[in-house]
Amino acid sequence: MTMKAMLVMAGVLVRGCCMADTSGQTPGADKQAANWEPAGWGGGGWYWSAVFHPTQDGVIYIGQDTGGISKTTDHGMNWRMINDGLANCGVYSLAVDRSHPDTVYAGTEGGLHKSTDAGEHWQLLPKSGPKDLRLTAERNLSVRSIAVDPANSSNLYAASPGGKVYKSVDGGQTWVVAYEKQSDAADAGAVFAQFGNVNGAWFAGLWLNLAFPAGAKPAECTGIGFSFRGDRTKVEKGRESRFFVTVKTTAGVQYNSRDIAEIFQDDQWRDVVLKATDFTIDPGSAKQFPDAAKAAIQWADVTRLDFACNGPMTPAAVGRIKGFFFAFDNPGGAKPVLRTVREFTTDKVIQTYGNVRVAALPPAKTVYAVAVALKNPSLVVVATEESGLVLSEDAGRTWRELKTPRKATSAVFADSDPNIMYGCFPQDGVWKSTDQGRTWFASAVGIASNAGLREVAVSPANALDVYAVGDGPAYFSHDGGKSWKKAASAFVDLEGDPTRHYGGTNPTQPLGRSKNIAINPRNPQELYIAQDWRPVWSGDGGQTWRQRARGSDIICNTDIRFSKGRVYTSGMDVGALVSENNGKSWRQLWPLAFSYVESGHCWRMAVCTDEAGVDHIVSTFNPWTPKANLVILSDDGGKTHQVVTNGLPNYEPRKNTMWEMGHMRALAADPSDPKVLYAGIDGDAEPGKCGGGIFKSMDGGHTWQQLAHQPGSRRMFYGLAVDPTDSKRIFWGACNVNGGVWMTEDGGESWKNVFSRESWIWNVLVTKDGRVYASGANLWRSADHGRTWTQLTHFTGRTMQGIEADPRDPKSFWVAAYSHDRLAGSGIYKTTDDGATWTDITGNCPNRQPQVLRFNPETQELWSGWVGLYKIKQ
Repeated sequence: MTMKAMLVMAGVLVRGCCMADTSGQTPGADKQAANWEPAGWGGGGWYWSAVFHPTQDGVIYIGQDTGGISKTTDHGMNWRMINDGLANCGVYSLAVDRSHPDTVYAGTEGGLHKSTDAGEHWQLLPKSGPKDLRLTAERNLSVRSIAVDPANSSNLYAASPGGKVYKSVDGGQTWVVAYEKQSDAADAGAVFAQFGNVNGAWFAGLWLNLAFPAGAKPAECTGIGFSFRGDRTKVEKGRESRFFVTVKTTAGVQYNSRDIAEIFQDDQWRDVVLKATDFTIDPGSAKQFPDAAKAAIQWADVTRLDFACNGPMTPAAVGRIKGFFFAFDNPGGAKPVLRTVREFTTDKVIQTYGNVRVAALPPAKTVYAVAVALKNPSLVVVATEESGLVLSEDAGRTWRELKTPRKATSAVFADSDPNIMYGCFPQDGVWKSTDQGRTWFASAVGIASNAGLREVAVSPANALDVYAVGDGPAYFSHDGGKSWKKAASAFVDLEGDPTRHYGGTNPTQPLGRSKNIAINPRNPQELYIAQDWRPVWSGDGGQTWRQRARGSDIICNTDIRFSKGRVYTSGMDVGALVSENNGKSWRQLWPLAFSYVESGHCWRMAVCTDEAGVDHIVSTFNPWTPKANLVILSDDGGKTHQVVTNGLPNYEPRKNTMWEMGHMRALAADPSDPKVLYAGIDGDAEPGKCGGGIFKSMDGGHTWQQLAHQPGSRRMFYGLAVDPTDSKRIFWGACNVNGGVWMTEDGGESWKNVFSRESWIWNVLVTKDGRVYASGANLWRSADHGRTWTQLTHFTGRTMQGIEADPRDPKSFWVAAYSHDRLAGSGIYKTTDDGATWTDITGNCPNRQPQVLRFNPETQELWSGWVGLYKIKQ
C-alpha cells in the first residue's frame, strides 16, 4: 500500500472532508458563487466502486479513495467530479435504486450518503457515521455494501465493516440490525491480533515481559509457547514475509524461532509449544555473546517474548491469543505440563509495534457485501469474512449460513432466476448454486489459484454470462461458470493520463488490482471496472478493455509552480509533470517508467529560469523503495534529469516524524540567489544517524549539507521559507512538542522560537515585503520579522495548510481550511481587506481541502492543488 492510501496528518485523515458548510467560520464571512475549472487529468489513483445508471445510457458513477465521486454521461469518455454535500471523499461502495433510477447511494468512510438527483447533490443519512451505527464503506472492507429492494425503494440494506447488516424501511432515515453473528464462546478471555493492513510498515510485533514460574525447576522446562487460534490464512510458497517468536534473557541474549506462519491456517484453539530446537541465536547476539551461541537456551533466564513478523503482510493474518506459558516435562503423560505466566482474561496489557493491531476482544468480522434478488426481494444474501455466504428468505428477519468457503467478499443472484447464485471467495475462487443456496460447487476452471478475486457479477440479460475481478486479469464465462477465460491487459489513454509509473509508454498495460465490475443494464455488453490507477471500459462483453478516466482527477498534488507559460506540478505516487498550455494537457518529467529509485512521492518543487529561458527544476522526493530521501533535478527544462543523494540521509528517520517516517516535504529557494536551496526533512537524530531537519545546497541542488544547528523541533510538514528582504532570515514551522515558528537571522547558526501560541504549524509563507504568514488551526501574521503576531482568522475545528498572497495587493490573500470532523467549513477563503472579513470562494471546486494554493501572475489565476488540480480567475 502506498502512502497516498493513508493520507494521515497528525491524526487527521485528510482523505475525507468535502462538505461546503461554513458553520464556525470567521464571523462575517460570505459565500461567493465561484466557478473553478479543472486543470488536471484522469486516473493516477485508486478507484474502488462503480455502478451504471439503470435507465440513462452512458451514465456511470465511480468512487475513489481520495477524490469522492465522478460521473460520466458519454460512456466514460469524459468525467466530472460530483461531490456537493459529501461528508467524506473515500467512496468504497455505490448503489442505484432501480425503481427510482436517479436515487444513488454512496458508502463512504464518513457514513452513508443519498442523492435523489443523479449525484448532483448528496446528503449524509442520519446515524450512519463511524461514531454511530458505522454504516460506512471502508478500504478493503467493503465491496457492495449497499442494496436497495428492487420492488420497494423504502427498503434498504447496508453491510457494515463492524460485522452487522442494517435494514431501513424508510429510505435510510432509521435503521435496525437485521443480521450479526454471535461471538464464539470459545474466544472468551482472548486478545485479537491482526498482522497487516494497519499501516505500511514491513515489520510488526507484540511483546510482553515474562517471569519464570515461582517454584518451578528450570531443568524440567522444555519450551515456551502460547494458546492460539488462527483464521485460516493461507501461506503461499515463496512468500517474502515470515512469522516468528523471539525471546530475550536477563543478559540480553536474543533467540529467534523458526517460521511459524502455519499456525494461522488452523482456526481451532491449539497450544503452540516451541522447544529449544525451534530457536537459533540471533546473529547480533552470537557476536556479542559468543559463549551463549554454544549453549542451549536457559528458559529460567527468559524475561521477554516477541511474536513478530517481517516482510509484506498481504493478506493480513489474524489470530487470537489467550495466554503465554512455559512447558514442563510430564513423566508418563502424552502432553507436557503448561504453566501459564500471562493470561489475558484479567491481564490484557500488551505492547505492539509496526503493522499490527491488538484488541482486548475480537472485533466483529466484516460483512463485505449484500444483495437482493430482483424477482424475489425476500431473498437477501450477505458475504461475510467469517461465515461465508449467509442467506435470508424473509427479507432479513431470519438467516442461515450456506455451505460455502468461509471468507466471501461478493454474492449475487441472477436477475432472471433467483435460484441461481454466485459467490466470490478470495482464497477459493468462484462458487455457484442453482437451488437457492442449498448446494454449491466450485466454478473456477480457468481461474488462477492466486487471482485474489474480489467481486463476481452476472449479466442482467443472460445468466450464463458471468464476470469476476480481483488482483490481476478480469475473468469472464459464457457458459454459466463451467469454464473461464481471462482478459489480462487494456489499451491505455496516455494522453488523458500522462503518468508513466506503470508501463511507461506501452499502449497496452496489464489490468491492475480491480475492486468493482459494473454491467450496463441497458446494454450488458458494456462493462466498467474500477481498479487501481487506470479504470477501464469494455464494449464487447469483456473481450477488450480501454482506459476511460479523463477528468476523474484524484492525483494528490503536492506543489504547483509557474514559469514563462509553463505549469509544473508534483504529486504523491506520480512524480513531476509539466503543462505547456495552462493545464489543457500534461507531460511526464519523471519517472518515465517504473523505477525503484524514481517511483514514489514528489513533494515540493523549485523552478528558476536562466537568461536563455531554460528552466532549472528541483524536486524533493521519497521513492517507494528503497526507503530514503533524495532530490530529483533537471538543468535543461526537463529534457533530462538526475537523482541526487549527496549529503542527504540514506534512510528515512523514524523518531518524531509526522507519518512514522521522515520525508523531505519542504523546499525553499533563496529569492536573491536561486542556486541556494533549503530542504526540510522531519525526524530527530538517533545514535549513529543524523536524522532530519534543514539541509542546504549552494549549487542548485546538486549537493547538500545538513545545517550544523537545527530548530528546537524537527517535526514538520511544509513550513520552510526564506525572507526575500534578508536571505539570512529563515523561518521553520514545527509541529507538536516544541512546535510553533522557529527563526534564524544568521543563516542557521542559531534559532529561536518566535511563535508558540499554536504548536502545530503546517505551512509558512514570507511575502516580498517581509510579512510572515503561519498556518495552524488559524492563520497568523507577523509584520516585524516574527517579533509580534496578529491572528487573521478565527476558525474553530479546522486546520489550514494552503496559503497564498496576492502579489498585486498586500491586503489580499487566500487560505485553504479543512474541518477536523470532516463535516463543516472545509474550503478556500479569500480576504481583500487584510483579514478583517473573508469570502468563501470554494464554489464548485470538488477539492474542498487543498494543501496547495498558488497564484499565477501571468494568467491572473489562483490554482488549487491536492486531490486534483483546479484554477479560477482572480
